[in-house]
Amino acid sequence: MPDASLDANTLGITRIFDATRERVFDAWARQDQFMRWMCPPGVDMTVCEIDVRPGGAWRIDGRNSDGAFSMSGVYLEIVRPERLVFTWAHHTDGDCAGPRGHETIVRLELRALGNRTELTLIHGPFADDPSFRGHEQGWTGSFDKLDSFLRRAA
Repeated sequence: MPDASLDANTLGITRIFDATRERVFDAWARQDQFMRWMCPPGVDMTVCEIDVRPGGAWRIDGRNSDGAFSMSGVYLEIVRPERLVFTWAHHTDGDCAGPRGHETIVRLELRALGNRTELTLIHGPFADDPSFRGHEQGWTGSFDKLDSFLRRAA
């Protein structure tokens, strides 16, 4: 559910996962795990590259019902196992070689709740409401897949 305290162009989602904070962090930081849950159902990821360190780059290419897409960014802050901060932008025409569109910042905070983890995602600011709504849907679907992944991998 979006956080009402954020401005209208910034998305805030909080979810609780039945896994330790270290386990949830690894699902974001290890490429072999990340590629198994990232992107909502109905999206096929064709390229997944993550270099999780300050200044390291990430890239995802794939296909969805609208066609090919490409997005990328740079990791700004890594505090294991409590925080990840990175830039996020889609490339025009679904091609990573194409120019990057409007850049946003993704901030993840992980809080231990015993053997469970509260994940808070802050993502934005978005250029417009359709982009906000699309990312809200995308993150919700991705977090559903992350929840299933963490339950299977436990």
